[in-house]
Amino acid sequence: MENKAKSKKRYITLIIMALGASAIYFLPFLRWTYYDSLKLALGLDNTQFGTLMSAYGIAAMIFYFPGGWLADRVSARKLLTFAFASTGILGFYFSTYPSFNMLLIIHFIWGVFSTLTFWSAMIKATRDLANSNEQGRFYGLLEGARGLLTTVIAMGAVAVFTSLGAGVVGLTWVIIIFSLTNLFAAILTWLVLEDTSFTGEQKPVLLDALSIIKMPVVWLIALIVITCYSTYLGTTYLTPYVTQVLGASAAMGALIAIIRTYGLQFFGGPLGGFVADKKGSSAQIVMYCFAVMLICMVVFLILPASNSLVIALLLNMFVMGLAIFMMRGIYFATLDEVGIPSNLTGSVVGIVSLIGFTPDVFFNPIAGHFLDAYPGAVGYKYIFILMIGFVSVGLVASIVLLKLIKKSKSVKGDNQVLVRG
Repeated sequence: MENKAKSKKRYITLIIMALGASAIYFLPFLRWTYYDSLKLALGLDNTQFGTLMSAYGIAAMIFYFPGGWLADRVSARKLLTFAFASTGILGFYFSTYPSFNMLLIIHFIWGVFSTLTFWSAMIKATRDLANSNEQGRFYGLLEGARGLLTTVIAMGAVAVFTSLGAGVVGLTWVIIIFSLTNLFAAILTWLVLEDTSFTGEQKPVLLDALSIIKMPVVWLIALIVITCYSTYLGTTYLTPYVTQVLGASAAMGALIAIIRTYGLQFFGGPLGGFVADKKGSSAQIVMYCFAVMLICMVVFLILPASNSLVIALLLNMFVMGLAIFMMRGIYFATLDEVGIPSNLTGSVVGIVSLIGFTPDVFFNPIAGHFLDAYPGAVGYKYIFILMIGFVSVGLVASIVLLKLIKKSKSVKGDNQVLVRG
């Protein structure tokens, strides 16, 4: 009975973390769903709009590794509660649409909250919740639950947005709803999560960093994350592509964005996790996902931007989104597969994320430049070419990682050689 109760609490804890993991990204990534409306409300051009995400990304670059080091030493309960509450409070100020300089500061601070006090703490807490043979499942369920919760909340927000005229007033209420969701997540996190107990040797931050960067698999995982995330960011431009090039309405574009970004997350995350556990290798499923993504991107590039092909393009978009979320649900499950010590989980996640999420700094300004310099379908074609390059590199990195894992197991009988460099 005690084991059953403990198992139930693990899943409840996972759901609470999924709610917070959804809520904390609603505000800084509002542009993914309300691109045209938010840009208009803020009075920005495409390049300035992209620069806001660069401010967010710069903060991420600075604080990803310190956040990982912190997660190995401070309870996830405290870190996550602070992150959710602070993000929500700042959201209320964002709803007043301040000046461009203040918007840059807001996005920078959001970047601090989501990296220093949230990201690595969530990844480490998820790994600690799962047994070794459940890593893919728990990471996949986390991703899937994020997708489900985000879809429900985001679609409710779209209903509010549409009912209020799909203008500034509706957008303001969307921002308020997302801010309140963060505060609610903070309360639940404090009430449900338990304080973490830390084991293993705790080294100074620089010694942790030096030991981690000597591991070849860490660099390969980072390469997988950076290429997957770059492609993921690229898919956010499919919303304005559908509205500006294919002629869909703003409301229809928002609905498609929610389904693509959040609905597929609900199916893709758990599917990737369960398949990875079934196959006994998250790295292998990552490789398959990259292959599917490459095919989909080539289809986007070669098909003309025609209204007659909109159904085919949307189906291709959804297949690609499913592959992306299957991978996002499991690429951190490879930490266990390659034998990363538990007491280094946060620090490894910090370094991998420092490298892997740098596209927050450069991708959006580059894409924004393409759209400003090459109006219409041509600008989007350049974005598609950029995404094909990233997917190709990620496919190669996943193949190399899988070969290293197989070679290590055949020679040593385990994966410990991979973390000794």
